[in-house]
Amino acid sequence: MAMPPGGMNQAPQQWHPGMDQAPGPPPGVRMDAPPSVQGDPAYPPVAGYEGIGFGQARPMPPPPQPPPQGEPPPMQFTDLAKLDEDACRQAMLQHVSEHCCYGSKPAKEMSVLKFEGITALHYILETFGEGRNTKNAYVPYRGGPVDGPHNGPAPPPWAIPCTPNQMFKTHKIVKEVPHTSVVQPCHHCDQRGWHWCWRCGGDGRNRCNSCGGDGMKRVYDHNTNSHRQARCGHCHGSGQTRCHTCGGDGRITCKECKGFRMLRCYIELTVSYTNHLEDFILEGTDMPDELVRTVGGKLVFEDVKPMVWPIVSYPVKEINDNSVRLVNAHRGAWPSEKILSQRQRLRGVPVTEVKYKWEDHNTRYWVYGTERKVYAPDYPHQCCCGCEIL
Repeated sequence: MAMPPGGMNQAPQQWHPGMDQAPGPPPGVRMDAPPSVQGDPAYPPVAGYEGIGFGQARPMPPPPQPPPQGEPPPMQFTDLAKLDEDACRQAMLQHVSEHCCYGSKPAKEMSVLKFEGITALHYILETFGEGRNTKNAYVPYRGGPVDGPHNGPAPPPWAIPCTPNQMFKTHKIVKEVPHTSVVQPCHHCDQRGWHWCWRCGGDGRNRCNSCGGDGMKRVYDHNTNSHRQARCGHCHGSGQTRCHTCGGDGRITCKECKGFRMLRCYIELTVSYTNHLEDFILEGTDMPDELVRTVGGKLVFEDVKPMVWPIVSYPVKEINDNSVRLVNAHRGAWPSEKILSQRQRLRGVPVTEVKYKWEDHNTRYWVYGTERKVYAPDYPHQCCCGCEIL
């Protein structure tokens, strides 16, 4: 659509309650389609954006991405230290102090029979992808320049520059596709800027809720100790009150064009940045594996690349196998997204299993994570009522 002459910089007159009729279109604005109350605004087709509409956004597939070429680079790994008996005992005392219903006697008097430290391994693969969706959108046209096809052809969806706000963080950025704006009459109000009020039907007044529309109410007279009919004080006897929805005008402003009668239609681009995360935990004790996921550990290995190579040279076969499995699965899992970056990490989480005896109890607990959290499901003194155990 050609840019309208100088009148385009002047905002169209907004309808408001009390105006006798809807004002005409602003000078120089050409109507690309006749007004229609039903359906969506008419929108001319745009090359590269065929098949989109005003409903759900349509995915735009990215250009193909080749996998990394050549040989994987050498990988260096670190190791972890283990806890001693005193550190395990202190961890249990701290754990008991954080539970008001636990008795502290077993933690103080227990005899440690055996403790064994291992390193639980937590492999994490993150694939940070970018997806692009487009749809038609519109906003009220309040005047001003319009970036339409007269400024040039619309760029393809993947040619529009966009940078994520933060890497490996799921979020969205909404942009307007350049050179796609056209001005249309509002389809919702037939270019009037208003609708008849749905509550009063355009009358501007509603039946009085206080008297039910009779104008009279039955009241009690203390002087005569009897009831009598009196004029309703809420509607002053008319039986009707001013409609609060439209303010008595009978019309309400169109919610689509906000009373400006015109819409600026354009193509909206939504850039979705999604961080796809999968992990694998290798933990050799009877402690639940998922506990490893939420605690601190030591970073054994980290690699960030546009596309990472899987780990193949770690001395633990399960880590190598699952790294290969996850990396291969991520390469083709999201065909509608462009992979921006991948990050793989291998964390070592210290886990110490402690076997101990207290009185006639032979049981065990686990100290895990750099925070030295404790998992002790069989602790002898767990009191849930009374809290009298010391």
